[in-house]
Amino acid sequence: MITSRLRRVEEKNASRRIAIALFGTIGLLVFFGIFGIRMLIGFSLLVDRIRGISPSTQQQQSLILPPVLDPLPESTNSTTITVRGTAAPKSELILYVNENEYKKLTVADEGTFEIKDILAEEGSFTVSAKGIDEKNNVSDLSNVITTIVDRTAPKLTVDKPADSITVNDGTHKVSVDGLTDEDMKVTINGRIVVVKSDGSFSYSMPLNDGENILSIVSRDPAGNETKVERKVIYQP
Repeated sequence: MITSRLRRVEEKNASRRIAIALFGTIGLLVFFGIFGIRMLIGFSLLVDRIRGISPSTQQQQSLILPPVLDPLPESTNSTTITVRGTAAPKSELILYVNENEYKKLTVADEGTFEIKDILAEEGSFTVSAKGIDEKNNVSDLSNVITTIVDRTAPKLTVDKPADSITVNDGTHKVSVDGLTDEDMKVTINGRIVVVKSDGSFSYSMPLNDGENILSIVSRDPAGNETKVERKVIYQP
């Protein structure tokens, strides 16, 4: 009897502990359901303020996409540059050249734009842009495009052959040796010549009977050229 009574008391105490734990768990879930989300939002806003991002800035960034600029050539010898790209139709575009504001314009209904005749000085030339919609929301910065403006012709010296020489060795060829700047493209009468890492080159050029005019051209990636001509007379 006594054992049975103790067992019933223990069962009641166990049930009471389970009930207390259950109600406590439910209470915690309700508390976090009501206040936890607010706490998370508040913490997120605090982090954004520390990072310098306000809710209005986040909204602006999500309202208008940044413009996309078409790539420029790696280098050019042109005095002017044309920039093309796409942006939100009818939005305002701010163009930056070398990180300075250059021009504002309205994007076409098709979402395309073109800015011609941008004067370019020698050296690095960078372009970027931002878009502004009708509610004055400003986009993030576009991709940055870069080209190197180079109007300096490459150096070119031709050591062999001398000008106006006569060749009669029976080979119908003459060796053309010279030196130019690194990474140049050299041609002799349109034939591509291998240029070594130090800028030197050597090519065995076929000759016709009589007078031959050899046009040796060195061309850089920007399109600048230097040309040297040699007259060679072949007598069989």
